[in-house]
Amino acid sequence: MSFNLAEATKSLISKDLITKASAFFGESETGISKALSGVIPVVLGGLIDRSATHEGAAAVANMATEQHQAGILDTLHNFFDNNSESLLNKGAGLVNNIFDSKVSAIAGLLSNFSGVKTTSASSLLCMATPVVLAFLGKNASTNNLNANGIANMLSNQKDNISASIPAGLSLGSIFGPAIPPAKTITAAPIHHVEELAQEDGNGLKLLLPLLLLVLVAAGAWYLMGNHDDATTKTASTIAPAPTEKAAIATVAASRVDTSGNYIYNLGKMVTIDLPNGAGTLAVGENSTENKLYKFLADSTSKIDTVKGNWFEFTNVRFKTGGTQIDSISASQLKNMVAISKGFPKAQFKLGGYTDNTGDAASNISLSQKRSDAVLLELKKLGASANAISGAKGYGPAFPIGDNATAEGKAMNRRVAINVKSK
Repeated sequence: MSFNLAEATKSLISKDLITKASAFFGESETGISKALSGVIPVVLGGLIDRSATHEGAAAVANMATEQHQAGILDTLHNFFDNNSESLLNKGAGLVNNIFDSKVSAIAGLLSNFSGVKTTSASSLLCMATPVVLAFLGKNASTNNLNANGIANMLSNQKDNISASIPAGLSLGSIFGPAIPPAKTITAAPIHHVEELAQEDGNGLKLLLPLLLLVLVAAGAWYLMGNHDDATTKTASTIAPAPTEKAAIATVAASRVDTSGNYIYNLGKMVTIDLPNGAGTLAVGENSTENKLYKFLADSTSKIDTVKGNWFEFTNVRFKTGGTQIDSISASQLKNMVAISKGFPKAQFKLGGYTDNTGDAASNISLSQKRSDAVLLELKKLGASANAISGAKGYGPAFPIGDNATAEGKAMNRRVAINVKSK
């Protein structure tokens, strides 16, 4: 019998591992098992896409070798023990490297397919990716495969990977025709969620609610607040969002998911060519990055010294109830650093906000700590000391949503960036 990479990789997931994952995430074993049955072909499909170019093939080979040499396969039984946070952080970086802007769509598809929470699907994706890469690295080592050899092996496994996609999980919107779904089904709605600023509870279970930015929510409204010295708000309509390769079916649903998180609509993908050799970004047209870039690049746009020029972060989140930045925020924060380097004369200020639940003083303190944490992280990622003038926590002040509704509260729990000069 010929080698089947997808099935061989799936065989690494033991019943004991599923049981531990079920307890860790607070999900049913059936849901975890179903999610993992989709995660494996998703990761393999992503690796096929990533290795389509010479540069991508080299990147995949390096990741596979590193995970194999790190002994990931020897520590599977410890995945949900004390090293879970470290593994999740490592996996998040790998996932972003492989899938880039498709991460949120994948998390939503897996969640809708399996019935587990989006946060659980995201974390499973992050935990499974190092395993798949380690297994790929082990096979490459055994068979003396270089980067091209790994790319060829992945390409030759397309049929097996396609056949391993469980019925009910459509990946056409993610990979296009390269990895077709096993059976034709109706596309599922995809959500990107924003972390609650006030909720207590799940801790590490919500460490990696991936994603990034929603690809659905028909006719959603994005409200841009005025923060420092005025309370007037402006609004702009956001159209239903297609993916890079295909339109995704939209759903008439609330902009708050079942966990109480606000859903942002990323919109179609656009490419930003930053000036001053700062690089190229692939982002959604409704993303913070694209809105900020347009403002900075437009010579006719003026600094508003009264109301401020504020842009809400669409993908900066925190570990529930605390000030630890969720690792999924790294992509947007790195993009912000790149934008600051592209516009070296620009100066920014950060603002943190909460809803009106609880004590106002406590909310102000929380929002200050969170905006300070974002400032520190931006500097750690390479933003110059002069790029950001400071950070301030406003607590429940300057809401952009109606605190009388769950949706409005979710909108108000946020971090934003203000352009002070350009």
